[in-house]
Parts: sequence; structure tokens; C-alpha cells
Amino acid sequence: MDFGSVLLGILAFIVLLSIIIIIHELGHLMTAKKFGVYCHEFSIGMGPCLWSHKFTETTLSLRAIPFGGYVMMAGEDDGSEEIEEMKNIPAERRLNGLRAWKQIIIMAAGAAMNILLAWLLFIGISLAQGTAVNDNDPIIYSIHADSPAEKAGLQAGDEILSLECGGELLEDVSVTRLSEQVQYYHDEPAILTVLRDGQEVRVTLTPAYDEDSNMWLFGFELTSKVVEITPLESISVGTQQLGEYSTMIIRSVSKLVQGIGLNSVSGPVGIYQVTAQTAALGVLPFLSLLAIFSLNIGIFNLLPIPVLDGGRIVIVVLEKIFRHKLSERALNALMVGSFALVIGLMLFATFNDVTRLF
Repeated sequence: MDFGSVLLGILAFIVLLSIIIIIHELGHLMTAKKFGVYCHEFSIGMGPCLWSHKFTETTLSLRAIPFGGYVMMAGEDDGSEEIEEMKNIPAERRLNGLRAWKQIIIMAAGAAMNILLAWLLFIGISLAQGTAVNDNDPIIYSIHADSPAEKAGLQAGDEILSLECGGELLEDVSVTRLSEQVQYYHDEPAILTVLRDGQEVRVTLTPAYDEDSNMWLFGFELTSKVVEITPLESISVGTQQLGEYSTMIIRSVSKLVQGIGLNSVSGPVGIYQVTAQTAALGVLPFLSLLAIFSLNIGIFNLLPIPVLDGGRIVIVVLEKIFRHKLSERALNALMVGSFALVIGLMLFATFNDVTRLF
């Protein structure tokens, strides 16, 4: 890989994460301002401050590490109260002084903005392409030499009817769902039922790992139907894509909770690799990746883990139901424990990335 490709990959990686994080934090900032919460700082990046400008009461800052960002709000219970300017903010201008429903809106706004960004990007990409892909009822277009598909006797022109994998039978197979299942259950033989010359044929095969794509594959190329769409139909197509990807992400999280597919989890290294490869393909593939990652971040942040927005929402709801505030000690313990969990998952994902490299 030449220097130009590496530089393009690094820049694309920074741009992708920065856009997702800025949009997320902007959601928190706008709703906090709407409800009168005092916001001391809106930071783009982390670490030492490179530039800052104070507006009416909120300071916009640009920091040295181009990953991350935050909105420092009064009453957020994050240690920011040590700043002199935030010690005497009245209760009605503190996050924890608002009514529960307002707190929930502010906390959910970041994820909502990520999901909104993904939706608009899906619509915009469909509009720019003028076409939509129907990947249901996939047909095998070609077979890779010496692949599991070739060894199992699959042929070009076979129409895939069903996939039995990991104890699950998928009778409504799509290109996306087939690939997803293979990543989860790549250590187990899969049974494909295909339609060939009007006859159903069942074959058993086990996927092989492909280093170029970092995926487990059967070794065949599939064709999908491509149809032209009108500008108005791009809204429907984009919305459908949002629903399909959201379902896939939720399904993935469910599998991970069950301990399925853990070795397929990717961290920063894997994200960088995918971003670098996609950026080299052009603007539309990069925007598509941006949409998918933004949707991932939005949904992930709504998980009921205390250090995430979803967990904080759960805490607010429980406090409202039981009419009792969690003690500072209990809250800190929850935050530290969940933070350790998230960091542990990230380290595990990074370990997966590194082992795949070597």
C-alpha cells in the first residue's frame, strides 16, 4: 500500500468518525439549549485545546485529538461541576434539575441525530444513483476456483431458496442476510437449497476465511435485481434501507449477547481498514459506509448500559418510577463498571482486528 493510499485512509477515518461524533453531540447541544440547560463547552475532539471561541455563554473548542467530542452541561454528574462557572448555576438550568421527560429527550437526541443522518444519507445515495437493488431470491453468477462452493458442486445459475445454518432455517434468503448468517456461524457446515433446472438441490459446505475482505465466504458471486427509481421513490428506498440495516444491527447485538459471533467483532483497526478500502472506491461508497456507521453508533448508544445514553435514560426512568435518586456512590459505581465493560469490549474487538492482520 503506497503512502497516498495510507494518507487517504487516515483522512477518511478521521472525517468519518468526526462527522458521526459532531452530529451526535450537536443533538445533545441543541435540545439542551432548547430546554434552557447551561452548556459550558461544545468540544470537537479531545485532549489539549488548539482553538476556542466563546459565544453568548458556550465555548466552542477544537482539540488536538481528532476523535471524540462532548457537550459540557451543568448538572450532568460528570465532574464538570468543579469548573468555577458551573458551581452557581440555578437548578432549573441544570440537566438533573429538569423534568424527567426533558432529560430523556436531551439524552436521546444524540442517537436520534445519528439515525437521522443515516436516513438522509440513504435517501441521498438512492437519489444520486437513481436505482435500487432488490437482493431477495439471489442467483449464483459465478463460482470461485477451489472454493467451498466449487467443492460442494454449486453452479452458476443456481437460485438460492434457503439456508440452514447454526440451527436456523432461512427460507426468505437475501444477499445481505446470507452473508450475515455466514459470519455468525462460519465454524459450522451450512446447508444451501438451490433451484437448478426446475429441481431443488441440497448441498453442504463450510465457509472459508477471505483475507482481502476480512470475511467468511462460500466462494461465489451473487446477482441481484437492479430497478430504476424516481426521485420520490428514493425516499421510500432510503427508509426501507434504514429499516433493514436497523434490524440487522439489533439482530447482531442480540447474537453478541448470546455469545454468538464474538470473533467477528471489529474495533478501531478494523473500522480503519474498512474505511480506507471504501474511501478508495469513491464518494458514494464512502457516504454509504458513513450512513451505516452512524446508524450503528445511534443504536449502540441506546443500549441500557449506564455509561451510554440509553443507560442514563433507564436510570432517569427508574428514579422517576421509584421517586428516589440514586446515591452518588451507586451512580459512580455503575458508571465505572459500565465504562470498564465498554473499554473491555473495545480491547477485545481490537485484539480480533490484530489477529486477523497476522
